[in-house]
Amino acid sequence: MSEILNDKTRLGIGFVLIAVAIGLFVYGWVEKSAGNSFNQIWILAIISLLGSTVQLQKVGAGQKRSRNKNE
Repeated sequence: MSEILNDKTRLGIGFVLIAVAIGLFVYGWVEKSAGNSFNQIWILAIISLLGSTVQLQKVGAGQKRSRNKNE
């Protein structure tokens, strides 16, 4: 499946997941301030942040492989 997604798509997915993580973190902070349960929201923010790092690492690894082929 890694051949299906190109680097631009992975980069877009990574940045979208980072934006989602930031939004969920802020929403969790608002819920904490209101006194509501917020742990699940912050866990979801951490999971989306980890997912974005995986996608961005695959973009970096692809660029490293293409750089090694050129040399």
